[in-house]
Amino acid sequence: MNDISIRKAGINDLEDIRRLNNELFELEINNFDDTLVSGWPYTEEGLDYYKDLINNYYVYVAIKDDVIVGYLAGSILEYSHIKHKYAELNNMCINNNYRGLGIGTKLIDQFKSDMKNNNITEIRVTASYKNENAKKFYELKGFYEFETTYKMDI
Repeated sequence: MNDISIRKAGINDLEDIRRLNNELFELEINNFDDTLVSGWPYTEEGLDYYKDLINNYYVYVAIKDDVIVGYLAGSILEYSHIKHKYAELNNMCINNNYRGLGIGTKLIDQFKSDMKNNNITEIRVTASYKNENAKKFYELKGFYEFETTYKMDI
């Protein structure tokens, strides 16, 4: 795990982040949520979304052997109807070939540290209901079930 480095993403990392997010989209579409649009990270809207993330939010990349193998994007949210600001882990993906090496842990630890430095005391994340691996991973990192989303097809 020591040969993995984490750093804040820059605009030069845009294509690697889009590639990884597309992997996440395909995983979700094929296994958990077929309402997502295949290839969306490569659309103009996707391009604008990732540029905005990198330029205005908390985005980190994980590097192993000079290759970006994972990323995490998060934000700080503030709403008038909620008593305090909180952080949201918006999306995270580790290339399938590099899972199980502690990369996700390192990314979350970096995000958590930066949030603590911003006096944020809570991080939220959403996982697909059927994605047992993601839910187990987040629970191992200290997340717990907080809300439930319901859906109805009409």
